[in-house]
Order: sequence, then C-alpha cells, then structure tokens
Amino acid sequence: MVKFNINNLSKVFIIAEIGVNHEGSLVKCKKLIKLAAKAGANAVKIQTVNEEESYTKSTQAYKAFKAKNFSDSQLIEIKKYSKINKILFFSTPGDFNSLERLKKIGVPIIKISSGLMNHYPLIKMAAKMNIPLIISTGMANKKDLVELKRYLNKIRFKKYAILKCTSEYPAKLENLNLKSLSDLKIIFQSTIGYSDHTIGITAPVVAVSLGAKIIEKHFTFNSKKKGLDHKISLEYNDFKLMVKKIREVEKMLGNKNFYLPKSLSSTRKSSRRYLFTKNNIQKGELFSLQNISFKRTNKNNNGLDPKDFYLFLNKKSKFNLKKDIILKKSFLNIK
Repeated sequence: MVKFNINNLSKVFIIAEIGVNHEGSLVKCKKLIKLAAKAGANAVKIQTVNEEESYTKSTQAYKAFKAKNFSDSQLIEIKKYSKINKILFFSTPGDFNSLERLKKIGVPIIKISSGLMNHYPLIKMAAKMNIPLIISTGMANKKDLVELKRYLNKIRFKKYAILKCTSEYPAKLENLNLKSLSDLKIIFQSTIGYSDHTIGITAPVVAVSLGAKIIEKHFTFNSKKKGLDHKISLEYNDFKLMVKKIREVEKMLGNKNFYLPKSLSSTRKSSRRYLFTKNNIQKGELFSLQNISFKRTNKNNNGLDPKDFYLFLNKKSKFNLKKDIILKKSFLNIK
C-alpha cells in the first residue's frame, strides 16, 4: 500500500482525479480505480458533495453533482476496493456534512478544492482531523495566498501541501504560469504540487521539472464524452504515458549536488586529453605549443591534464625526449 508523508515525498505523488466522472455508478468508479492503479497512479480521488448544502438549484454545479454522491457504505466499499488494488483513496468534501462523512470512513487525506481555499471554517474542521490537507489555488490571487498562509499559521497546522492550479476547463496554456510554483514554495515553505486542467500531458510533466511533488490529473473512460470533467481528463493509455514521463523526469532531475555518475568514472580517464611530446625535444629546449600536443590515449597512464600545460610553457626540458611520449613533471629542468 502506498504511504503518504506530505512533508517527505521521495517520489512525485500522482493522483488520478476521478471527481464525478463515475457518474454516480459504483461499478464505473471501481473500474476507474482499477485502471488508475494499473496506469501507475499513487492515489484516486473523488468529490463528495451534498448538492443541497453546496449549491443553489439554479447552478450548473447543482445539476452536475445531483445524484452523483455515494452512500457511506459505498464509500467504505470504494476505500476497501482501492486498498485491494494497492492505491490510496481520498476525497474532496464540498461542505461540512460531506467532511464529517469522510472523517467517519477514515480517509488518509482531505483535498480542499480551489473554490473552497478561502472557506476557513471548513479548513479548520478538516485540520482538526490531523491528517494531511492538499489545498488547490486555482482561483487565488497573491493576497489570497498570503492570507491563507497566515490562517494556517494561526491554527498552527503544518501538514499541508499547496497545489498550483488554473481553474479553467480546459485551462489556456498562457494562463498556467508554472514558474510561479517557486513563488508558492517561498510563501508556504511546504510541499508544492500542480493540479492540471489542460488537455494532454505536457503541463504536469513540466510542473515536475519545476519542483512539483504532487500531480493531480483528471481521469475518465472517455474524454470525448460530454459533461462533467471528461473533456479535460485523460484516458488510461494517456494517463499511463503521463506517469511514465513523470518518472523519467524524476530520474533526469537527480539532486541538487553536482557529481560525476559512477558509470562515467571508468571512462573519464580514457576520454580526456593528456600532454604529449609533439616531436623530438632536445635537452634545454623550451616547451611550447610547437612541441607539446594534447592527445587521448587508451593506455593506462598517469598523464598530465591540458590544464598543466602552463607548468611547462617556456620551461627547459631536462632530457632529450622522443616524439609521442607522455610528458611528466620530472622532465622539467627546474632549479
């Protein structure tokens, strides 16, 4: 089973956002969970919303969420099914009632959506559960971020991650501003990530290269289906490809310390240039570019690097030297 330590993620934590793409069907939800696990996701997330508490009946959201909620027994079944498939299950509550239900079934993470990041009463209640919060910022300005940080400090809650997000469906590329991930890191001094609403896999992969340690991407059976979040969601093959590319980027990034890979250590010596005599050199002759060359050699040697050329420049040779031999410091006539 995947473990989740919000402040110590050794690998990028990848969330398959099912949302309400299950369309209220437990069978479809389970199938999506199984596919997400197979595609390499670390977690699956759905939305748990009491539409009567969260939206007025005239809103599109009310219609989208109506009859899409699972019962407590179904949520427990989904949680158990996720565990069988070795993937974490959690949810985004839309209201106090939904949060209480998630607390009751024992989810390991609570997600606070972009539309609720200023819902401090809900955040405070979620924080009291003493489990990690993942908070999206898709509708925030800089002032909102600073105020949220101040509030989290006020309630002395530190187990949270902040996700960069652009709440457009689909999000325009020019509105992503992925470089601002570094700004989020500076403001919150916490784990940062990216929740993606673009079409395709490029943005999440780029976000990882810029420091995102959590990636959330919508997941569906059919991205061409109308309604809900299908249009901005990835199907199985594309989600699997995204995971593959993220893992490749992780390998490329390495760590902040510059080092020579072990695989290059053995070839370092044979691949570099060394100081050689360019032609026969007489005893007392001055060394210069006219009689010193820089060559690679396959022979085991303790040759001198090109940077050592200046030790020889305009110095006299102590011996008569033949052409194409490796120079040594002992050849210098130094008094």
